[in-house]
Amino acid sequence: MGIWKKWSEFKKDNVDREGNVYGAYELGDKDGEIIYVGHGLLRQRLMSHFLGSGSHAIPGAASYRVEEVGGKERAEQRERSLIREYKRSHGGMYPRYNKRLG
Repeated sequence: MGIWKKWSEFKKDNVDREGNVYGAYELGDKDGEIIYVGHGLLRQRLMSHFLGSGSHAIPGAASYRVEEVGGKERAEQRERSLIREYKRSHGGMYPRYNKRLG
């Protein structure tokens, strides 16, 4: 199921238009495969994934989609839900750049 929004091109200009509100997001590669699921203040977290941004950079990210939620706790819950859903549909595998969540 994932996030039911259209993919947007993962460019700083596009990300800069996102609100800095809590939410969950998915990063996709050029083929539309989800490679990372995250949560947080959307603009801030998405900006942290650009190459050259340090340890949070996600190589191969070409697109993204977001889902705004009510707050930090709800964003964390939605991220966990999206990862569980991904694992169910991909034979127990995590998205390429997600670490195993406790």
